[in-house]
Amino acid sequence: MILLPNLLPNFLTKLLHRYFSFDSRLTRLPFFIRTLYLNIAWGVLTFANMPLFLNGSRILWWTGVIGVILSLALFGAGLASVFVRRLHDLGFSGYHTIWVLAAELVWTVLSYGPARGILLGLPLLAVDLWLTFWPGNAGANRFGEAPA
Repeated sequence: MILLPNLLPNFLTKLLHRYFSFDSRLTRLPFFIRTLYLNIAWGVLTFANMPLFLNGSRILWWTGVIGVILSLALFGAGLASVFVRRLHDLGFSGYHTIWVLAAELVWTVLSYGPARGILLGLPLLAVDLWLTFWPGNAGANRFGEAPA
């Protein structure tokens, strides 16, 4: 029982550094796993807000909207952090996250459309596959040492 207050801040510090830090580098497997965890967490938070929309109360409906917006903001910040760190591993500046996230967003929208939209979005999917599977710099680069 005495260890619990000491462990909680350490756990939160690790969690914040793992998902909301923009320094250092991130290799392929941690990038994939953290992106997967972020998507699952966002889906759970969004699904947890659904009863607020279905209740019929206007106040609860707006509470659900605010909850979805807050979860989307947290998801976006975490995703931007993971993308920046992965780009650092590839030797690119974090500014490239702007076009990478734009390609990700457009691909997501096009993937829900007809077959022609999916075909038009395949080059944008290639950006996602490049980030996930292309090996990073083997040695140190301007963003730090190679992750172990």
